[in-house]
Amino acid sequence: MSHFLQTYTLSYTPLSPIHIGSGDSYEPANYVIDDGTLYEFDSGGVLTALTEQDRDELNNIVSGRANAAMLMKVQRFFYQRRDELKPWAINSIPVLKGVENYYRERIGKPSNVEGDGSEVIAKLAIDRTAINPVTRQPVLFGSSIKGAIRTALLDHVNAGRSLTDRDADLFRLEGLRQDERKRREREQRNVFPRLNQRLLGFRAGHFELDPLRLLQIGDAAYQMRDSLPAMQVYLSVNRKKELKRDKHGKEIFSQAEGNENLCRRLECSSAWRYRAFSGRLNLQNLADIEQSEKLPNPDSTFTIRQIAQYCNDHYRKILDDELEAMRKRGFLDAGWDRCLQTLLDNAADKFAQGRAFLVRVGRHSGAEAVTLDGVRHIKIMKGNPEYQPHTKTLWLAAETKDQRENLLPFGWLLVEIHPGDGEPADWPELAELCAAQQGPARQWAEKQARQQAETASKRQADEQRRQQEEIARQQRQAEEQAAAQAAEQARLAEQQRLAQLSPIELEFETLLKSLPPAEHDTALLRELENGRWQGEDAKIVAQKIKALMEQARKWMPDFAGDNKQKVKLKQRSQKVCQYLQD
Repeated sequence: MSHFLQTYTLSYTPLSPIHIGSGDSYEPANYVIDDGTLYEFDSGGVLTALTEQDRDELNNIVSGRANAAMLMKVQRFFYQRRDELKPWAINSIPVLKGVENYYRERIGKPSNVEGDGSEVIAKLAIDRTAINPVTRQPVLFGSSIKGAIRTALLDHVNAGRSLTDRDADLFRLEGLRQDERKRREREQRNVFPRLNQRLLGFRAGHFELDPLRLLQIGDAAYQMRDSLPAMQVYLSVNRKKELKRDKHGKEIFSQAEGNENLCRRLECSSAWRYRAFSGRLNLQNLADIEQSEKLPNPDSTFTIRQIAQYCNDHYRKILDDELEAMRKRGFLDAGWDRCLQTLLDNAADKFAQGRAFLVRVGRHSGAEAVTLDGVRHIKIMKGNPEYQPHTKTLWLAAETKDQRENLLPFGWLLVEIHPGDGEPADWPELAELCAAQQGPARQWAEKQARQQAETASKRQADEQRRQQEEIARQQRQAEEQAAAQAAEQARLAEQQRLAQLSPIELEFETLLKSLPPAEHDTALLRELENGRWQGEDAKIVAQKIKALMEQARKWMPDFAGDNKQKVKLKQRSQKVCQYLQD
């Protein structure tokens, strides 16, 4: 590497579930959960998996009025056909049993009924973590990592100093009028950007002087090539750090703990995946560069070793404090805790040498992780919001909303620094610790492999059925087109024939149109006898009657027998003859 541009490879090992929001979510119409697994499917898979009859039924459902009832019908439709859809999943990830039970109890059912009788649909969306859209594997955004590093560096430079009196006053809201409270809350937004600029020696509008513009961190791609799941779905739950009781001795729970809508289902990068992510870090060194007013002050820049040290200083204390609070409340998963402590002991030398560091990223990282010692003003939501230097609650990864044991923190990440672009040396102890935590993941992967082998024939059968249905559809379409063409030709021929008829021929065509053919001759004769036609017109009609009777073998003017029916036909034939002779 050049002296000016120092290049490093960063290896990332998630130590706990990590959710980096993407703004996207799994919706009940494009996933099903069954037997501990979430199966994601797309429209192509749906069309192939469903029969023609099922597709028609789905079209009928979605053609209705778009309301809660229609959405619940769609949910039930897909859930009832989960066995048909699962072989066509474009992605599958493990789901904890409690999350699956929550889904199964609510899919296609109302979660509540309003006072006016309207049904409220259950919230079954699952927030997605950031992924590579091509591989559908998770990704760690370089901006997330750099933001976490920036906080640690600012914390070091600030060294526990408090805000200026002017800025600190903005967080004192007690006894203020509402308009003054709102004014101060608006001005609070500028406090920490100003602090950031003051600590790093630059000012608004001159970000080229920000020393952290010399630090570039690329997005980290998922590297694992095994069959273990890269992601898992957890439930986020809120728990008080300290046990509080009311005057009756009953435990006081946090407001968020009793609000089911705040307990989100989150897709997270799986914990204990050995060097699951890898990315690049570039650091520009200005030591030998001529000083310029357009460059950051070299005295404000950081070396890679300082970055690692200050991150460890900042995040290790936060980690220890959080784990201690969880242990006291009995929340922490003991097995995870033991494994982490073993890792921290094993990594002590790497931490001290600046070859590895801890950061916390993503959702529910905790307000302490993104604020600085001495200037923390964390908004505590209660009757009258107030600002405190520490949070009162923890957001934890859980299986069920009522779970209070075996919980995990969110967002912890171990970062290793490797100079250059070469293959990093192995870390056997870390690999073994990760492997020891992967028992459930291996069981899930083995079960998925068996299911995929079993469903291969189902996919093939579905493809053949779909092809046959498409051939049949094309044949029906061709037949319908041919029938339509024949009908059009017949219409044109009939139109041409009618155009060639005389007025009187058109008249009795119209008269006979609504009658069965067997009655045509008698109907014309009846009208003829009633005087509808005279002269030559009468002869033309009589000639038509004779032709019809001959065609039907009713023309018998010379019959000599005594058959009553034929005698009647003889009489009718002779009446026609009279009109023909006149």
